[in-house]
Amino acid sequence: MPRMRILLTGADSLTGSHILGLLLSDNDLVVRAAVGTREAAYAIRQQYRQGTSSTVDLEVVPEKDLAVPGIFNNALTGDSFDTVVHTLTANPSEQADCLARFINLVSESIINFLRSTQQFAKQVRRVVLITSLTPFARWLQIERNSTVVDSEYILAASQAGDNIVHDAVSKWLRNSGAHFDVVYITAPSCYGPTTRTLETSSDLLEANRRIWNICSNEHRERARTPPYGIAHFVDARDLALASLRTIFTPRAGNQRFLVSAGLMPSSSDIAEFLVANFPELRGRVSMNGSPQDSTVPELSSLEPLDTSLAGAILGITRYRSAEETIIDTARQILDLQQRKEWKRIIQS
Repeated sequence: MPRMRILLTGADSLTGSHILGLLLSDNDLVVRAAVGTREAAYAIRQQYRQGTSSTVDLEVVPEKDLAVPGIFNNALTGDSFDTVVHTLTANPSEQADCLARFINLVSESIINFLRSTQQFAKQVRRVVLITSLTPFARWLQIERNSTVVDSEYILAASQAGDNIVHDAVSKWLRNSGAHFDVVYITAPSCYGPTTRTLETSSDLLEANRRIWNICSNEHRERARTPPYGIAHFVDARDLALASLRTIFTPRAGNQRFLVSAGLMPSSSDIAEFLVANFPELRGRVSMNGSPQDSTVPELSSLEPLDTSLAGAILGITRYRSAEETIIDTARQILDLQQRKEWKRIIQS
C-alpha cells in the first residue's frame, strides 16, 4: 500500500515543528516540509538525521514573501500529496491602515494558497488551515499604538477578524469547485517548549517571549509583546496533536475547530509559580509583575472558549495546564541562560 504524502508549511514554527515531529514518527508517511530559511532546513535535517525511517523533503519559502501569490507553487509541485497542513499566514501589518484591510489581506493570503493547491496539487483531498488570534491582537495593539490591555475587547475583536477570514475561505470553497475539503483550526495564543534546544533568545517563538521576559526580569509592555493581550492559550504540543488528528479523521472535513486550554495566568502569578518551582530564580524575578500587566477587565471575568467540537470529533478532551506549559518552557529558557552564563565566564 503506498505511503500517504503530506505537505506541511511552517515546519520551523513552534506549532509546525511539533506537527513535523508527530508526522515523522509515523513510518507510513512521506513528508515535504516548507521552512523560512536555509538555516532552518539544515537544522531540521540535522535534528532528524537519525531515529526516523520516515521520509522528509525540505523546501525553502522565505517568510517575507508569504503574501506573494504563487509563492508555494514549487512546494506543491512534483509530488502527489494527499493532505496539506498550512500553518503559515502572511502578516501584512505594514500594508494595512485599518483592521478591515488587515483582515482582507490575511484572507487573500490564505485563499491564494488554496488556489495554488487547487492548481498544482490535483491529488489533495484535504487542506488543514491552522490560524491564531495573535496576529489580529498584534495589529490592534501595535498599529493602534495602544498601551492599555483590554483583554475582553482584544479577544472579541480578534475572534471577529478570524470569523471574517473563515467566512471568506468558506465562500471561496463553495464557489471554486475545489477537489478538497478544508479543516479550519483556530488557537488563541500559543506557548510551549520547542522541539530543539534553544541556541539564542531569538529562537523563542510565539508567546514564549513572555516567559523569557519574566525569567529575565524584563518589564516590557504587555501590549507590545506576544501574545498582545490574548489571555487564552494552548500548548503547541496539544495544537499539533489536534492538527494531526484532523488528517486522519474523516468527520473533520469542512469543520471549524477551536482549541484552548483556558487562561494563562497574569505575569505576577507566573513569576510566583516560577520561583516556587525553580528556586534559583528567587531574587532574580520580580514578584510584582510589570506596571503594564493590569488588564481591563480582570482576567477572571473572561468567558472560557468553546472547544466542544474538538472534543467530540477529534477526541481532544484534555489539554496541558498552564503550569505544565510554563514549567517545560521555563526549563528550556533557564538551560539557555545557564549556558550563556557559563560561556561568559569561560570567555572572561
